[in-house]
Amino acid sequence: MSRGERTARPAGAESGDAEDQRARSSARMAERDARRAKVDVWRSLMEVHATVLAELEDEFATRHSLSVSEFDALSNIPTGGVRLRELTDRVVLSQSAVSRLVDRLERRGLVERSVLPDDSRAVYVRLTSAGRRLMLAAIRTNAAVVERAFADRLSEPELRALGTVFGRLRPRQVSRDPRLR
Repeated sequence: MSRGERTARPAGAESGDAEDQRARSSARMAERDARRAKVDVWRSLMEVHATVLAELEDEFATRHSLSVSEFDALSNIPTGGVRLRELTDRVVLSQSAVSRLVDRLERRGLVERSVLPDDSRAVYVRLTSAGRRLMLAAIRTNAAVVERAFADRLSEPELRALGTVFGRLRPRQVSRDPRLR
């Protein structure tokens, strides 16, 4: 065979190659579309989160002079109080951020800190009566905003499905207080 000559191909081989190329191209497009759909779902989740969070920030600031982080901390302090370290585990903030947050709440008279008699290294945080009243009022505001901005827009089956999905995705245990749901 001389240079430039092609080898004979079986009849229909060229159409088979074209079909293979189309199939590969179609598979790549499907893969790209699937990735795009995943990113779109994530982006939608972030937009919904940002919208609800902004509404909560506005309502908490207007009605209670609280930030969402302050509400999160107050609502994660059980009736009898909690060790500062455990509070840090319950909220989605660093240990230093929680310490500064508790400082602010203490200055406002919403929480009290104490040292445990049996462990002087452990700092204990509990709500004051003013902190408890404010937290209970803010819980009602939280529920109203979440219902209005989120839950009322979904059917019961959709809410259950989201609960199942988010339960699987949750990286760690956060507040299970039923008043916050």
